[in-house]
Amino acid sequence: MFRNLLVSIVFFIGPALLMFIARNLVLIGMVWLKSRHEKELEQKIIDITPIHNHRHPNWFVIIVVMISMTCAVTVFLELQNKDDVVPQEYVPAYTDDSGKIIPGHWQPKAPASD
Repeated sequence: MFRNLLVSIVFFIGPALLMFIARNLVLIGMVWLKSRHEKELEQKIIDITPIHNHRHPNWFVIIVVMISMTCAVTVFLELQNKDDVVPQEYVPAYTDDSGKIIPGHWQPKAPASD
């Protein structure tokens, strides 16, 4: 259960981080193109317009949280689904009666006898 929560947290943070990285790379590219275009027009006018410090729009944050929550919940639910899991036990390597080495392997677990 704890491992499933940790994996779900990674699947929540991962998409959010990738979307913010992609957004910032696009914005850096747009700023670079804009500055390149402005250098071509180069006029000596001082701009004193106030700058809005809100760096990202609220709708983008909402979309990021929704996508990340969807990924995290989906992964958590898939990890909790134990119907398809066959209980197995690990049999370590051993030598059989003829002296051959049998490597370690997983085998289905025997049902518990009551």
